[in-house]
Amino acid sequence: MSISSKENETNYGVYGFRFYDTLPNDVANIRVVGKEEIKFGDIYSWNGLKRKDIGTYVFQYTLSGFGMLEINGRTYSVKPGEAFMVEVPSDHRYYFPQESDKWEFIFLTLEGNEAAKCWEYIGRQNGSIIKVPPDSKLIELLFKIYQNTKEQKMTDAYYASSKAYEFIMEIYRFAKNIEVVENFSTQITKALSFIQFNYHEPISLDDIANAAGYSRFYFIKQFKCNLKMPPMQYLMKIRIQKAVELLRSTNTSVTDIAHKVGFSNANYFNKVFRKTIGVSAGAFRENKDIIGIDHLIIDNAASYNLKR
Repeated sequence: MSISSKENETNYGVYGFRFYDTLPNDVANIRVVGKEEIKFGDIYSWNGLKRKDIGTYVFQYTLSGFGMLEINGRTYSVKPGEAFMVEVPSDHRYYFPQESDKWEFIFLTLEGNEAAKCWEYIGRQNGSIIKVPPDSKLIELLFKIYQNTKEQKMTDAYYASSKAYEFIMEIYRFAKNIEVVENFSTQITKALSFIQFNYHEPISLDDIANAAGYSRFYFIKQFKCNLKMPPMQYLMKIRIQKAVELLRSTNTSVTDIAHKVGFSNANYFNKVFRKTIGVSAGAFRENKDIIGIDHLIIDNAASYNLKR
């Protein structure tokens, strides 16, 4: 296997896979995964009839800004919290318009007959544009695949194929429950996207408010109205959820996990983990069945001092 990459900034990169072990055409696999930010003045345009990567299916999700999609004789603005899935080749074009200041997105290109079936189903079920909350399992998985690739954990064609199937199954699961999706505002969606991709960094309330485009106090009010908890409490919830995942699936030390999920102090991490889960991180690792992550709930009245 070889992985070719194009990185323009620390937080962005496009990774293409070429596997020495060739899998059958009917097996789903990942061809490209990436996260990019196109800025004012950049030229970005993909024509579905002029591309060389035929037999592929692109799933692209907007994190901030917006881009445009032309398909089936219509033009759509693809805003934060929205995605599209297109077949290559087909008569479509997605591009960065002059009226947009930026377009930040994360994407995955799949290949194989199972990817084709998924694309056909999504088209019938939801049309050209898919509204997906940033905190959905589908987008969490997309982030995880990108991060695993960036950290060179995609070791072979078989592992990449398993992730392709996992992503396809998550699309189906999401589509089946599409009627219960929360319809957050564009600004709140931007904030959720920012948290999901930066929870491991020392981000502040002002950072999240700026990502949403709101003033600090108005943002707190709007976030609590939509999520029923303050933004920094939501950030803490995401960090603890990520810690639970790492404790379940890796042998990484508790101290390293604390740093990986955004805590600069391991003792503080243990204090918050115990208060949230009911046991220490070490005890949780020894008995991973103590609590299921699907039942991880942080009480809305809980208050954590996040000052550093």
